[in-house]
Amino acid sequence: MNTNQSKVILLIADISGYTKFMLANRNTISKSHKIIIELINTIIKHIELPLEVAKIEGDAVFLFALKGDGDTEWEMLRKNIGSRLITFFDVFTQKINELRNSVFCDGDICIAIETLKLKVIVHSGFAELVKIGSFTELSGIDVIIVHRLLKNSVKENEYILMTESACTEIMFPKIICIETGIEKYDDIGEVLTFIYYHKDS
Repeated sequence: MNTNQSKVILLIADISGYTKFMLANRNTISKSHKIIIELINTIIKHIELPLEVAKIEGDAVFLFALKGDGDTEWEMLRKNIGSRLITFFDVFTQKINELRNSVFCDGDICIAIETLKLKVIVHSGFAELVKIGSFTELSGIDVIIVHRLLKNSVKENEYILMTESACTEIMFPKIICIETGIEKYDDIGEVLTFIYYHKDS
């Protein structure tokens, strides 16, 4: 088992509305679960290097990217992740529409499927990368922070929430409207956040 602390960008792509959807379809729980799996697979298929899957966490996907040392490599990384983040929403919505018209949604199975949305949490910092067999486990304070931010005060259910470090580093392909906020936690204190609300065009 080898450990190594590295500069990383940490992301969690989380399906909001999961509990409401599963409860609304409790009589067809097996098919409901298959719909969630389809959505998670859609997120994973959309991921390209330098983003890597660290772990599947129920209805969420925990991702990371090593920041690297070279200026050229870092510039490409910033643009790549910014572009990925915006298009995550498009592929997720497209998959929802496909599932609504598929065999998965026969009868009453798709009650509340329109409530399934995507929220993405992004933080930049350091993580200890631990290789256990073919798996890479991430640990450290910054890993804790990105997971704490899943529980936040944002009222919308489709957004990107970034910490200050992530917002200053990620380069988006177009100008987007970002709102600032502050999240407070007993153990880690205050976290300044920057929120992008995705609106369907």
